[in-house]
Amino acid sequence: MTAVSMTILPFLRDSEGVVAFEACGLRLDIGRQRLTQEDLQRLIAFAKDRRLMESHLAMMQGKEVNTTEHRAALHTSLRSPDPSAPHFAEVQKAREKMYAFARGIRSGKITGCRGDTFTDIINVGIGGSEVGPKALYHAFRAVNPPIRVHFLPGADGITFDRIVGPLDPFRTLIIVSSKSFRTRETLVNAAELDKWLAGAGIAGADRARHVVIASANEQAPSILGLPEENLFPMWDWVGGRFSVWGSVGLADVIALGPEVFNEFLAGAYEMDCHVARTPLERNLSALICLISYWNATRLGIMLQCVLPYDERLRVFVAWEQQLEMESLGKTRAADGTPIVGYTGQGVWGGHGDESQHSFYQWLREGTGRTSVDMIWCEKPGHKHMEQHRVLTANARAQAEALVTRDPLSPYFNGVTTIAIDELSPRRLGALMAMYEHKTTMLGTLFGINPFDQPGVEYGKKLSLEAEGILSRRPSRLAK
Repeated sequence: MTAVSMTILPFLRDSEGVVAFEACGLRLDIGRQRLTQEDLQRLIAFAKDRRLMESHLAMMQGKEVNTTEHRAALHTSLRSPDPSAPHFAEVQKAREKMYAFARGIRSGKITGCRGDTFTDIINVGIGGSEVGPKALYHAFRAVNPPIRVHFLPGADGITFDRIVGPLDPFRTLIIVSSKSFRTRETLVNAAELDKWLAGAGIAGADRARHVVIASANEQAPSILGLPEENLFPMWDWVGGRFSVWGSVGLADVIALGPEVFNEFLAGAYEMDCHVARTPLERNLSALICLISYWNATRLGIMLQCVLPYDERLRVFVAWEQQLEMESLGKTRAADGTPIVGYTGQGVWGGHGDESQHSFYQWLREGTGRTSVDMIWCEKPGHKHMEQHRVLTANARAQAEALVTRDPLSPYFNGVTTIAIDELSPRRLGALMAMYEHKTTMLGTLFGINPFDQPGVEYGKKLSLEAEGILSRRPSRLAK
């Protein structure tokens, strides 16, 4: 047992039992994390020595921070209303095209090839082209939406059949979303959907009324045999997992409306301003970044459990998992030298109330260590007040239960709570932006590049090789 694990670790609580900070409608309480006020002050001094905020502002200003791919990382420009922001004019132009297209579909002015209004959208995309848009749609879709969105990520025929089976192709819009337009699963799914359209007689020029593209690859329309105007642009200076704020969110703009998407962007920009202008001592993203860094490098806590107590945030867990683990899962520093010690944590979780009857026993009394982010909304998004009372009571109680153990136990958790005043598109934008900033700041502290994904690219290479082998042995594949 290490010296740390045998220590009865203190909490970061003040005299009233909380250490809370508020911004953008979010209340962050880190009082149940396992460090002292002195530890936190040393962490803040360390971050200042590493010039954390200077590096972060350089990213937001468009400096080349993705050093391995020689690119900027300007996802913040996708939501900025400031004309001085990098790439402002082209972002505005792309957004106006999205909004005009969405309004045309929602009003019935833009229709399918026979004049039918659209009732369904199939979003074809994986990774950042799926989890971000899906998180936003899941949060704010109506009970009976007039336009439904179906997400087709992996090359799984079961998923494909379950999606297209009930749909009318003449009332369906397909959005093929891929930054590079080389993602194998996306192209295979697009080809299968093309067959589905053709089976209904939708081909030739009619096909262009039912298929559009979101991509940074200008050749994408010609690859699919579509006119150039069917392309909604992305750019190489935005990483896929940071891209929900732009054309990747086209399905959300159509299904939820431009006004909802605008509020989503406004909340993210509000958080951008908070992060850029607030000292480290009160900066929400910097604080959760420092807590994560402390847990991973000082306490050896390599798990981060995200537990939203709200159905609307269920998919947020998958989005946060991809964001952090694809960004921070690195074994080499930005200069190519091997990492000594730990980098990012493994992110997992689930709906908080349901998880209480699943893995909370492991959290509460198991022999592992986990840092927990527990999220709830003060106001419900429904009229069932008794259910909301029980749900939030559970959240508050479990936040305490998960840090209360036998004082002689060498196992421990650290819990952060995030209370949202009322979940709106603006608040979700702020929440997601807060975690984005946390992730990129951790890249600075760990000394790694959070914007590339060499492990993912290597897996793609091997997958293509395996696909070639299988294609030469069809009989074995059939078995």
